[in-house]
Amino acid sequence: MKKTSKILAPALALGMIAGGGAASAAGTSVTVEKGDTLWGIAQNHDNVSVNNLYDWNPGLDARSLEIGSEIMLHDKPEYPNETFHTVTPGETLWSIANLHAGLTLEELYELNPEVDPYSLVIGSDVKVSPSSREVFHTVKPDETLWSISNLHANLTLDDLYDLNPDIDPRSLAIGSEVRVR
Repeated sequence: MKKTSKILAPALALGMIAGGGAASAAGTSVTVEKGDTLWGIAQNHDNVSVNNLYDWNPGLDARSLEIGSEIMLHDKPEYPNETFHTVTPGETLWSIANLHAGLTLEELYELNPEVDPYSLVIGSDVKVSPSSREVFHTVKPDETLWSISNLHANLTLDDLYDLNPDIDPRSLAIGSEVRVR
């Protein structure tokens, strides 16, 4: 039996009796304790490497592990049909955008204007997909169709013309909307 199993079973039992919940019965995360290192955590879990921990925990810094913080022990799957993403420890809007294919940081900001990117709340939901398939970009000063196409992943200038057949690229009005998806 591995060291983790010998420690985890009594800890879970004690947690259930005392009402605590630092360890997860599902084993999907581990709570950082004094003296823990990423290498040590990886060694205590089957099929987990330090590189896995970095992949599964965006923004994780091995030099500043906070006691009591949670480290995910499983791969986060791609979420192609997800409308909301639940924020986990260490995530940033940038790392969340990177988890979702075709989602740019700019689009994430547009989908969540009320979210403060400097104080994401663990457990809160961030919208990662619009409720409809159509997505619009609001034209800002000095933007061109070319610059707008560069702001959105997998969007070419030709795509913009196809999505907006009546658009005049020489007279983009500030505040007007351009379909980008």
